[in-house]
Amino acid sequence: MMSMKNVLMLVLLAVLGAGIYGCEASSSDGGGGDPTPNNPNPNAPDDQDNDGIPDDEDNCPAFANNDQADQDNDGIGDACDDDIDDDGVDNDSDNCPRVSNPDQTDTDGDGIGDACDNNTDQDGDGIEDNKDNCPMVANPDQSDIDNDGVGDVCDNDRDGDGVQNENDNCPYVANADQADTDQDGVGDACETDTDGDGVPDEDDNCLFIPNPDQADLDGDNVGDICDNDDDGDGTNDQNDECPTVPGPPENDGCPVDDDTDTDGDGVPDDLDNCPNTANADQADADGDGIGDVCDDDGFTCNATSTFQPLLSPDYEASGNSLAVSIASVENPENMIDGIDASYAEINVSLALLYGGAEIRATAVDPANDFTGINRIGFVISDPASALLNLSLLGDFLTVRFFNDGTEVDSAVVGGQGLDLELLGLGINSGQRFLVTEVDTNEQTFDEVQLDYAGFLNANDTLRIHRVCTGNIAP
Repeated sequence: MMSMKNVLMLVLLAVLGAGIYGCEASSSDGGGGDPTPNNPNPNAPDDQDNDGIPDDEDNCPAFANNDQADQDNDGIGDACDDDIDDDGVDNDSDNCPRVSNPDQTDTDGDGIGDACDNNTDQDGDGIEDNKDNCPMVANPDQSDIDNDGVGDVCDNDRDGDGVQNENDNCPYVANADQADTDQDGVGDACETDTDGDGVPDEDDNCLFIPNPDQADLDGDNVGDICDNDDDGDGTNDQNDECPTVPGPPENDGCPVDDDTDTDGDGVPDDLDNCPNTANADQADADGDGIGDVCDDDGFTCNATSTFQPLLSPDYEASGNSLAVSIASVENPENMIDGIDASYAEINVSLALLYGGAEIRATAVDPANDFTGINRIGFVISDPASALLNLSLLGDFLTVRFFNDGTEVDSAVVGGQGLDLELLGLGINSGQRFLVTEVDTNEQTFDEVQLDYAGFLNANDTLRIHRVCTGNIAP
């Protein structure tokens, strides 16, 4: 039989066992006691994303980001910031999520905003801006005529000749002198018909002198109007008694078989200035080698006529008084402005011992020097005066030719001692044409000057309307 002592020992063991069991159950089912009984360090801070940054210091406590990056410095880490660059556009919709661009500009439409697009093509021409010579204007061909690195479509001077496109008569071909022989607004450098005679330059046998008929007697591809030897017999036309018939001269100055007279006016065709229209008098008022009865132009001085005017800016005009005179030159530039009604004016109040004044036209550029022409002259007029005009051995009109400041030739074309042509011009026009011949084989010059002088002149006035040059048959 168990003793009382043993019974008491059993009861004590049972109570102790139940207490121990209750303690274990309490820790496993969460009931009562310390809420984190398993935390090895009950004093450590919370770190729910386990990134090593305590939640109360972590700018993204629920997203691991131990670098704590915060681009826009708004206190919200990039890992959990819906607008990383703080431009007001959520990351999901932002075409530059890490570069602020609230306007979301995307010029080339590639889904990458211009602010962060390293391959931007603003004009959408397929050429990236960093390689595009006109990044703001579409030009897929990248044409750059003057090779200055600026594409033609956005270059203010495409051909690089120093003349802005809007003022350039050849915007795609460099021509700093802006030469325009036929004055049609298209520069010679890019003109397909430089002299405006209706014949393309590639087919024209006289590029700078109008000759629509392209007459070329000797077939040397140089039109007769600009050929110094029309018949190709080796004798210059000016010295050839039969310039239109090749061969050695006979007793009458022409080959014996050169007596055809198509119009029956008694003048052989080779000498007739209108071989198909009878004009026995051979009248030729303007001296252009075409008789009046078949001359459609009469005298004209323009880009498409026998005589062409010297015009600004290719030429400059100036003037001054001569010694021993009271004289002036007014508005010299008017004689090269291409306007028939305007004029320069020489006023001589008093001139003694060959006094008076002079007026001149000078080539601005050597390309405009006088070469290859055989006639030059001035269109002039004499206004009426209410005062007494006195002239004694006066009113001499002398044409002088200069090259680089040195006089190379001269000819008296008016006044006492007149020894060259004085040709009438127009009806009731008050104008006349003074013309002199130039030996093109010997003379090249860059300035032509008209002297108006005398040994005794008083109260004289001369108006100069135009200066003209031409190449015509003698």
